[in-house]
Amino acid sequence: MARSVGVRLTAVLAILGIVVALAGPAAAHERRKVGAYVMSVGWADEPPYAGVKNGVQLLLRDASGRAVTDLPEDLKVEIIFGEQKMGPLPLEAAFGRSVGTPGDFRADVIPTRPGNYTFHFIGSLNGQPIDQSFTSSDKTFDPVQEAAAIEFPAKDPSPGEMATLLERLGARVESTQSSAREAAAAAGRAGTLAVVGIVVGAAGLVMSLAWNRKRAAR
Repeated sequence: MARSVGVRLTAVLAILGIVVALAGPAAAHERRKVGAYVMSVGWADEPPYAGVKNGVQLLLRDASGRAVTDLPEDLKVEIIFGEQKMGPLPLEAAFGRSVGTPGDFRADVIPTRPGNYTFHFIGSLNGQPIDQSFTSSDKTFDPVQEAAAIEFPAKDPSPGEMATLLERLGARVESTQSSAREAAAAAGRAGTLAVVGIVVGAAGLVMSLAWNRKRAAR
């Protein structure tokens, strides 16, 4: 009896292990039933880091749990960060006959800023209209993190920090150029005044000489 219970327990644990293993790729994804389909959406690589290549991942199954392997070409995804938008981008199959997970579709992207991203799917699935948005959060899939935590041996500035530094440098260069233009303009005005002074002085000298000659002739 005890042996039978042990065998059953082992079988149950094995089944649970298989279920966990199969659910692994979508562990940090948001799962949602959309009409006749189930969409599991998140990052292709978790956790995502700013400046590191990644991708939108869609794991698509029908209502019975079978993987959908034939994706209509008009189903695409927009990637949204704040007020900025990229796409719509096509989704490519990330599986083959003997590799990958059937129903795994992706769109490559390099997220360049840390924070929350939204994946907006638009189009249709076998005549069913699709208009679904999935946003990263602590309850769905991971927000993008700074890459400093995984950098080695040196921690380079992040893309955001580089952009800030370039903006500051650009402002300083513009200020320096403006000062140089003002100095050049001032130097030009001073040169013009000097020329005018010389001309006026020469004219006065000529008039003085002419006056003296006139007086001498009398």
